[in-house]
Amino acid sequence: MLIFNPDKSEAAGRLVPTHGARDPGHLAFNISEDEEKTWRARLAVAGIEIEAEVRWDDGALGTSIYFRDPAGNSIKLAPPNLWTYLKNP
Repeated sequence: MLIFNPDKSEAAGRLVPTHGARDPGHLAFNISEDEEKTWRARLAVAGIEIEAEVRWDDGALGTSIYFRDPAGNSIKLAPPNLWTYLKNP
């Protein structure tokens, strides 16, 4: 996966069409409960603040954690079963 710097990816005269988001976007990745612990540690070591946490179905479905990338985009790490739950709550 690539996240583009819009200042560069919107430049005229490139070989590919211009692309990239303006203003903060949102991106989500599936992670297991074991991976959540690892990611929390990695974010802490990197000095990245967890902006929000959502415990789905009182925690029975796991927890999503949200933080910001350097461009201000919201990144979510979520349990894999969340997408099925959100389609059929």
